[in-house]
Amino acid sequence: MQLQIIVVAISFILAALGVTGMYNGVYIPSVKLILLSGLTAIAIHLIVCRIRPNKNKKLDKLMGFAMTLFGVMLLSSFVYSSWKMEKFLSHLAMMKLTLVLLVVVAVYLNIVFIRAEISYKKKRGNQRIEEQPNKSYFEKRKEEKKRIERGEVRIILGGSTDNDDN
Repeated sequence: MQLQIIVVAISFILAALGVTGMYNGVYIPSVKLILLSGLTAIAIHLIVCRIRPNKNKKLDKLMGFAMTLFGVMLLSSFVYSSWKMEKFLSHLAMMKLTLVLLVVVAVYLNIVFIRAEISYKKKRGNQRIEEQPNKSYFEKRKEEKKRIERGEVRIILGGSTDNDDN
């Protein structure tokens, strides 16, 4: 468990520092470097999860958020390297605009995913607990007629108000 926490924390810190560094214009890594670092982080995370199974779902959600930040960095770096319209916006301004918009979208999509997962679990939990509805009078009579047609023998020893089979 400790190793998983360390791997996820390092991945998240690297992604957060990468986003802030790119926004401030301190260092804008190449697309290949971001792709390599993101794939390395996810590979190490998967290997650690295979060695020691993860029971903490919050770590998985944080790792997913870190991976979306790596994706945001990747796309922003791609925009920075391929932007050609210098007269309209500079490379840095377009990269910052892309970075801000994609970070907002990434945060929103992660929150939507978490909320959808929670509501799905609640719905599935309610479906498991839910009992089958009681059969109507007509359904009970149809079943009774089918039993009689099949020739099943049925002995009723007494009647009760609690007995649903009557």
